[in-house]
Amino acid sequence: MTSIYLIRHAEAEGNLYRRVQGQWDTSVTPLGRRQTAALAERFRTVPLDGLWASDLIRTQSTASAISKYHPELTMHTTTGLREVNIGAWEGRPWGVIAREQPEQLAFFNRDPARWHVPGSESFEALTDRIETALRGIGEAYPGKTVAAVSHAFAIRAFLSRQLGVPFGELSFGDNTAVSLVTVEDGRFHIEWYNDASHLGSLSTRVRQGRTANNERANDCDFVPMVLPGETDLYTRCYSDTWLASHGSLKGFTPVIYVRTAAKHAQTDPQCLMKALFDGRFAGLIEMDPARGREDGAGWISLIWVEPDFRGRRFGTQLVGHAVARFRGQGRRSLRLHVSQTNEAVGFYKELGFRPIGVTQGVGGPLYLMEMDIVPRVWRLP
Repeated sequence: MTSIYLIRHAEAEGNLYRRVQGQWDTSVTPLGRRQTAALAERFRTVPLDGLWASDLIRTQSTASAISKYHPELTMHTTTGLREVNIGAWEGRPWGVIAREQPEQLAFFNRDPARWHVPGSESFEALTDRIETALRGIGEAYPGKTVAAVSHAFAIRAFLSRQLGVPFGELSFGDNTAVSLVTVEDGRFHIEWYNDASHLGSLSTRVRQGRTANNERANDCDFVPMVLPGETDLYTRCYSDTWLASHGSLKGFTPVIYVRTAAKHAQTDPQCLMKALFDGRFAGLIEMDPARGREDGAGWISLIWVEPDFRGRRFGTQLVGHAVARFRGQGRRSLRLHVSQTNEAVGFYKELGFRPIGVTQGVGGPLYLMEMDIVPRVWRLP
């Protein structure tokens, strides 16, 4: 009999930015790195004979943490442990999916045998694939103990079939949640599942307020802002941001900023986007499609979140829009300016931005902050 610790990966960018990340290959987040450290401590004294992961970056990062206290193990990867291929939804915001295809999203969360979007993998094919991969691992390590890192939907599909519980009645495991599976003569037994007791305050589910079905009430919808039609709204947001950063409106010239934003939107409509929640305006992001290009960087010109929506991670989703957009264009980093006295400095640092310089603004010094957006495997120091 082989024992397999089946582990979900740590928090990754799709989880944080609330974007679809089936096989969209993303890095673990700063929180995810702390989660991998907690997972490493959990397995510090657990005897292991093998270590496996899907070939995606977020699972390799999670599995590598286990290696910290098991340096004798070589991490093996297999596409068999990959997350479901979500086809045309990959990389898109969940809030946009909820507006455009609410019925299919409901199927995905609760009855995936009825779910289908162009290019997607069927629920049955996914479940068969995960079973085959785990059965193969069991055959390769008879009588031994292995850790295998996979993904939330894939693990849930496997557990649903093995436990005989409808998919919609089985909760998603938290990031780095652990299940213990035994396999003998090709037959599986679930000893226990979805245990994340090692996380404590590092729980993604608690921090983001998710339901058992991994649904959230705070997913943003995104639509382009139209100028000059929405000039008053844009000007209000920019002036409030300017006032918060500089302490006064000295030097603020709305006509110039509106003209510049319109030019950005004309070049790329995705560079000037509104975030909506239940149809209400919640915030906006403006990106400069040209600035920083020679350095391989993308540039955020403006982020604004309406006061009623602050503290609900809408700003994080706006940053996620910029990450997805510029990464898709081959940019390597993301940059912005923020006043040294602005409380948003802490927000950006939490997301992974770091100060790389200081420039003089109209109202005082500004940090030039940068975040690497190239997906890469994270390894515990």
